[in-house]
Amino acid sequence: MLDRKPWKLWEAALLISPFVLSIVVAQFAQSQVPANAPPPVFSLSNFLLNSMVFLAYAACAVGILMSKYELSLDAVLGIKKGPLIQLLPTAFFIGFSIVPLMFILQMGCHLFFKSMGIAVEVQKSIQTLKSMDTPIQILLFSLMPVIQAPLVEEILFRGILFPSLRISVPRWVAYTAPALLFSAVHLSLLNALPLFALALLLTWQYEKTGNLLCPVLTHAGFNLCNVLLARGIIPLEKIIPPS
Repeated sequence: MLDRKPWKLWEAALLISPFVLSIVVAQFAQSQVPANAPPPVFSLSNFLLNSMVFLAYAACAVGILMSKYELSLDAVLGIKKGPLIQLLPTAFFIGFSIVPLMFILQMGCHLFFKSMGIAVEVQKSIQTLKSMDTPIQILLFSLMPVIQAPLVEEILFRGILFPSLRISVPRWVAYTAPALLFSAVHLSLLNALPLFALALLLTWQYEKTGNLLCPVLTHAGFNLCNVLLARGIIPLEKIIPPS
C-alpha cells in the first residue's frame, strides 16, 4: 500500500506546474503558426535536449522533496517496496496486455467524433515516428515514449501529485484530477479517453503497491507496444484487417 507522504498539495502543484505550463506554451506557439506554413523540420538534437531537460526537471522535483523533508529516494517513490521480482515483470506485461482495450476505446472515440462531424488526427509523436526512415532516428526517438515519458510523467503525476491529493481531497478526486491532467497534456482528442483510463489504472497500481516503478513499467510497456504498432513491427493490419 502507498505510504502517507509529508508534502502538501500546494507544493505538489508548484512542482508539476512548470512541466504542464511548458507543454501549454509549446502548444500555444504551435497554434500561432499559419496553416499554410511548411511543416517544421524535425531536429533530433533538439528533441534529445528537450527529453534530457524534462528528465532533469523530474529529478530536481524529487530532490527538492528529499531535501526539504529529509527523505530517501525510496521514501519518496517507494522503489524498494514489494516483491520486486514478481511485481516489475508483471507490471511491464500489463502495459502490453491493456493495449487492445485502449485500442477499443480509441475506436469508440473515433466513431463518436466522426458522428459529431469533429475532425481528429493521430497524435503528433506517432506521426513523427511513422515518418522516420533511419534506424538510429527511430531508436533515439523511441527513447522518449519508452523511457523519458514514463519516468517524468509517473514521477510528477503519480509520485508527487497523487499522494498530496490523497490526503487532501476525496479519493475519487485524487484519482480523476491527475488522470484528467495526464490526458490533457498529451494534446490528443482521439486518445483523451484511453489515456484517462490508462492514468486511472496507473494511479491504482501505485496506490496498491506503493512502488512507483510499477506504473512506470506499465506505462513503458504500453508505450513500447504502441511504438511497435506504429512502425509495423506488430502488424496491426494483419491482426485487425481494414474494413
